[in-house]
Amino acid sequence: MLYNKKVIHLRAPMRISFVGGGTDFPDYFSNKPGEVISTTIDVFVYVTIKDMFDTNVRVHHSLIETESITSRITHAYTRAALEHFGIFKGAEVIIVSDVMTTGSGLGASSALMSALALGCSHMRQHPIGDSGELAKLTFTLENQAGMVGGWQDQYATCYGGFNAIAFNGDGVIVEPLNLPIRIREELEDRTLMIFTNLARNPQPIQTQLVERLQVGDRDVYLDRMYQYVQQFKKELLSPSANVTRLGQILDETWQIKKDVSPLSTNLYVDELYKFVRANGVVGGKVTGAGGGGFFLAITESAETKRTLMYKLFPNYIGMDVKFHFRGTEVLWKNF
Repeated sequence: MLYNKKVIHLRAPMRISFVGGGTDFPDYFSNKPGEVISTTIDVFVYVTIKDMFDTNVRVHHSLIETESITSRITHAYTRAALEHFGIFKGAEVIIVSDVMTTGSGLGASSALMSALALGCSHMRQHPIGDSGELAKLTFTLENQAGMVGGWQDQYATCYGGFNAIAFNGDGVIVEPLNLPIRIREELEDRTLMIFTNLARNPQPIQTQLVERLQVGDRDVYLDRMYQYVQQFKKELLSPSANVTRLGQILDETWQIKKDVSPLSTNLYVDELYKFVRANGVVGGKVTGAGGGGFFLAITESAETKRTLMYKLFPNYIGMDVKFHFRGTEVLWKNF
């Protein structure tokens, strides 16, 4: 393999999923419509892919791995992406993330895989130019790497923006939500992300949810979740939208999820929620599968949010986020 000195830098956004989680599972939306409302945020995974001077494969993540061939790399996501594009030797991959790439509940794993897939496609001179195509490939590669879950994260990170993502037996439709500026700014100002200090493994939680959805609970739970999506969407797009009501809907869906998937919460998460509810939070939920990661909270006001961040510190990290409107993208390349 020739040493061409090719380098590409990519960035993929993470996401906040407000309502609809679970209705993006194929077992559900193959028979009934599913829908998720989410937005990407200014929290990112960064990936650099470059030619190696020698024929080794080197991957920088929480460890630095150097192997003679891609199949020996233990980082499953990188291995799956490189092998899919036939990159078996002479490559170096560097992964950097604003938060951990597993267990955050912010869709970081899908953000990582989408950046890897897009970068590898460019390295092979056949760049993926369509967000839907990239999302499908991201989902496929994540499954090959051992991921269990729904379809929402891949579409959120690949498209970017504030979207209603609809799922049905015929495919996926990503609908950008053009929020009234007042509502968008107020929701952003009152949204607080709180790290629970628990970086959970989502696999047991997702597995339990899938198992529960295969029995009688499924339709009752997911039908209710889908109804809440419609309520949230209607309120969100209303010129007179009430952000407090949006927070209350999050609380109502969180109570349902805890009943259906007990592993989605624990004593520490419940105590954190009890504390923030007593200090100006009108509603919230653990993001992603639950059990840890980040907690999404909507506060009474922007001033309440700032006060709460100081009350939480140093025991918890309160993270202010901004909505981000671009998906997975190439930041720079030299070829």
